[in-house]
Amino acid sequence: MRDAATWLIKKGIYQWEYYLSDESVREIKQDINAGTTFLFEDSGGHEVAVFNLSPNQIELDISIWDERSDKAYYLHRLAVNENYHSRQIGKKILAWIMDNIDQHQGILRLDCVAENPKLNQFYLDAGFSFASHAEAMGITFSKYEKSFNGKA
Repeated sequence: MRDAATWLIKKGIYQWEYYLSDESVREIKQDINAGTTFLFEDSGGHEVAVFNLSPNQIELDISIWDERSDKAYYLHRLAVNENYHSRQIGKKILAWIMDNIDQHQGILRLDCVAENPKLNQFYLDAGFSFASHAEAMGITFSKYEKSFNGKA
């Protein structure tokens, strides 16, 4: 996450500075222990990608999506190691998630910073439907969702 945050800053995208803090390390370790943060490694044990996935809304989800009672998973912190960019890893991870989560949850939801056009296009190209924009923490977020039958 720190590498991803640093890479984004070099690109002029300021959305993950928090992940440069020691507090974020503790949070991510807690999420790994809770079984909601997943780390993908290659056969040599090198970190390839990380993401957080949960059927429970966190405070940020509620501020962006409102409190929801429908069944959905929420995806956060999807990051691919810079050494693995341009290999369709992100797309493969999204497909893996859709193939491996509880189909009864119905919907996969995520948000991203609205000012990152490349990332927004990535989610559209991956088959997610744009739901709307939302303001939270002084940031405009784009909201995306995808149902298990491909229709949000």
